[in-house]
Amino acid sequence: MASPRVIAIQFDGLRADALSEQSTPNLLAAAERGAWFRNHHSTFPTSTRVCVSSLATGVYPEKHGLPGNSLFSRELGETITTGRHENLLAWERAMGGCLLLRDTFFERVGGGAIISAASSGSAWLWNAGRAARLIHPVAAYPAEERETIEEVREIPAGGEPDLDRCAWVLDLALDYVIPKLEPAVLVIHLSEPDSTQHQEGAAGAVHRQALEGVDRLFGAFWQKFQSERDDWSQTNLLLFSDHGVVATAGMIDLEAELADLPGRGDSWQVAHSEGAALFYAESEKTLLELVAFLQTKDWAGPLFSKDGEGIEGALPGTMSLGLAGCGGARAPDLLMGFQWGDGFLRGENREGALPGWGYSSVNNKGSGGTHGSCSPYELRNFLIGAGPAFPAGARVNAPTGNIDLAPTILSLMGKETCGLDGEALTSVSRGRGEERVYRVDSKGFAQTLSRAEVDGRFYLNFARLEKA
Repeated sequence: MASPRVIAIQFDGLRADALSEQSTPNLLAAAERGAWFRNHHSTFPTSTRVCVSSLATGVYPEKHGLPGNSLFSRELGETITTGRHENLLAWERAMGGCLLLRDTFFERVGGGAIISAASSGSAWLWNAGRAARLIHPVAAYPAEERETIEEVREIPAGGEPDLDRCAWVLDLALDYVIPKLEPAVLVIHLSEPDSTQHQEGAAGAVHRQALEGVDRLFGAFWQKFQSERDDWSQTNLLLFSDHGVVATAGMIDLEAELADLPGRGDSWQVAHSEGAALFYAESEKTLLELVAFLQTKDWAGPLFSKDGEGIEGALPGTMSLGLAGCGGARAPDLLMGFQWGDGFLRGENREGALPGWGYSSVNNKGSGGTHGSCSPYELRNFLIGAGPAFPAGARVNAPTGNIDLAPTILSLMGKETCGLDGEALTSVSRGRGEERVYRVDSKGFAQTLSRAEVDGRFYLNFARLEKA
């Protein structure tokens, strides 16, 4: 009975600068035993389902084809949220049976298991090719798996903080998945601290309870795994988050804001979720009107459109979607990240608070914190690798990111990594690369985008829209 060769645990929404001896001692202890990638980057939009798709495939959204947490499907004729796996199944059928445009690492490896406490859509995207066993309260695959897991351990209700669900997935891994299913690769998706951060923001006693709680649960899991498995030292442990979070500066009702622009539902559509909005239009005139309107709003941030010439998008005053890895056949016509800023909001609870704020769509899951845009606070997540493939105490300051998880797992499993945007992190000797800053000026407005570029890869640092 062999232990998994790879256990990958996702701590949803955990910012890199939230790791501390006080709040996350077990994660930092894992970092001491292995390699800590200190310059890690998310993908834009910094929304969970977009990030999961990049984590699972090793490519940016322009190649995997999931452009946002919400999207407009021309095939279905409606806007859908990808948080529900039923919506993804309907979209998949409308897209000719192709959910993601690239294989997940589970397909390349030939199996594995996923246990998720997050949304059913996120769980389903980890297993887009149906190559792994999926355990989730409402989205098990195969479907009969749900009956089995209910016999093993009762599924708890969600809560705030959502620590009971997090404990459930970790306990189920030890009691059932590892000993019975014997997956060579196991992914565990924890819903905290993201679930609490949406409600409370990244500050205060409840956030601290969620952060300390999920770290404590991980510590207990790893200690029990070692005590029960004689070969535990052969397992490589990957600990990571998908994105960061910022305090919500305001909730924007895009439909109300755009009410005076005629034709919504006929000539143009908007799909918005948390920190990003995707626009679809039939005419360039409508798109130009949208760009001109958005540039004047304090809450509107960087704007991207389909590739034009060079770094500028096809729509004047916007940047190219490809510059942020967001182009491709399924891309919207116009993509906006909500505006963000440094420091703290006036009157914000600063007890243990992290800097950074941003505006959000009204369909955010709470009013405390948000993510989805392209601030450095949302784009900086974390990754720790511990096990035989990672030298103890290594500190890697070269840029890495979500796109590197899949090739790392494939490399650990002895599989090829060709055709991916990312690179395996099994060798911690990496080039530091260089920062490149791109700028587009247009009629009193300026857009700036910063990337870390190394060996033909890039990692987004931030993008912002400013009045010149």
